[in-house]
Amino acid sequence: MSTDLYGVRVLRVDAEQLRFGVEVFVVHYDPGARTYPSVPDDLGFFLHLLWEAASDYAGAGRKGPLSEFVDIDTVLDYAWVEANARRFVSGIERVATDNHPPTAAQWRRLQDFSYARAGGWQDEDLLVRFEYDVRVTDRRWLEPLRVGDAWGTTMFPLNADTWTDEDAPHLPDLAHPVRTWAPFDTAAGDLTHDHVTHLEFSDDGKYLAACSDQGRIWVYDTSDWSEVVHTRAEGRWSVPMMMWVPGEHVLTVKDYGTRKDVKVQPQWAIDLNDRAEVEAPFQAGHMRSHDGVYRIVPNGGAEGGYDLHPTEQSPHRRISHAGRWDPIQCTAFSGDGSRLFLGAQQNLYTVDPATGEVVDKVTDASERLFEIASNPDGGYLAIGSFSRKLSYLVPSGERPHELCVWRMADRKIVMGRQLTTWVDALAWSPDGRWLVAAEEPLGKHSFHGVSRIVVFPMGPTDAP
Repeated sequence: MSTDLYGVRVLRVDAEQLRFGVEVFVVHYDPGARTYPSVPDDLGFFLHLLWEAASDYAGAGRKGPLSEFVDIDTVLDYAWVEANARRFVSGIERVATDNHPPTAAQWRRLQDFSYARAGGWQDEDLLVRFEYDVRVTDRRWLEPLRVGDAWGTTMFPLNADTWTDEDAPHLPDLAHPVRTWAPFDTAAGDLTHDHVTHLEFSDDGKYLAACSDQGRIWVYDTSDWSEVVHTRAEGRWSVPMMMWVPGEHVLTVKDYGTRKDVKVQPQWAIDLNDRAEVEAPFQAGHMRSHDGVYRIVPNGGAEGGYDLHPTEQSPHRRISHAGRWDPIQCTAFSGDGSRLFLGAQQNLYTVDPATGEVVDKVTDASERLFEIASNPDGGYLAIGSFSRKLSYLVPSGERPHELCVWRMADRKIVMGRQLTTWVDALAWSPDGRWLVAAEEPLGKHSFHGVSRIVVFPMGPTDAP
């Protein structure tokens, strides 16, 4: 028998306004460690509560349409719940909190488990308690609810999508990629330690280039995703760095370079118009804005960050992103160049490249950030990170990545998809039409030329 984590009591029901009020009690504790289940501020949690009400978990002899619309196998498919909860629960607001966290005196009185008795719970005055106002999408979901209904639930908070119709045109449809292919299918030779490490769109979005750890280059025509070039960048590269010449269909590869990467180094280049190797102006920096005005170089400073490399349009600017050691793992410019995003292991920084100043910071954005891509205006970020999901979606003990989309206006994750791969690279097209990811399988097959490239269109659907 499963142990309940929370107790639930219905406080009010307003079918006309498509809302109900509910009290949620934490009923399971570890007094020795002074820990308890997290705050259930999640749409998926409340979809489960509605489904339990419709399945008569309160024992009142009432059932509702939701239990017929969503069967038990579906409601226990947590990935489905995370993607679809917003179709049933349109919003939640936590309106009251009590005993969170408990005082030292309360911890001394709390038991491991509080039992339900006649619609209440043992030592209810001690329990961590939250009150919510919950909005639903259809009055049918409220039919079985009555004020005073109470039951225990083993459900726990998930990470449900919260995007809105206003967000939709700007978001990738992570559930329905339009194209997936394996670039190494056209490769020969030793692929044991090779995988795709970089993806870059040309400034006009006509081409997508991919570069591997061993300097293999693929270029695809984005009109039909056909391969137009597959070659190898000639040279000795410890870590190949790929970059387009601004405004041209000329692709360059150089080495990671010195710490500041400001001196001219050996560079390989190919002109996509002629499909021929050429000489090209040296492309300084580790990343540039689409217009080439801003370029970043590692500064080797005490923070482990980047500076803005001087260009004809912009002077050198020192970026102090943290004031302490917080090394940057991934970087991205917004498509219009107005923002530079720096992802450390856990923290996410937003920099105004015109001044070099940090204008926003998200603390503990993730347990680990790996890859970032920005949409054209910097309003949304796609981020490959360690999964937020619990063990219910990672049964093998592996730690795959999750692909999330952040809405930067309120710094919220509005969409996330659990993957069974690593995310090795991300690119958002300059016209905002496509998000592209380079994914790599987990486990012993990694780094064996098995990367795949996945293209997601904009505009997620509400299809269940």
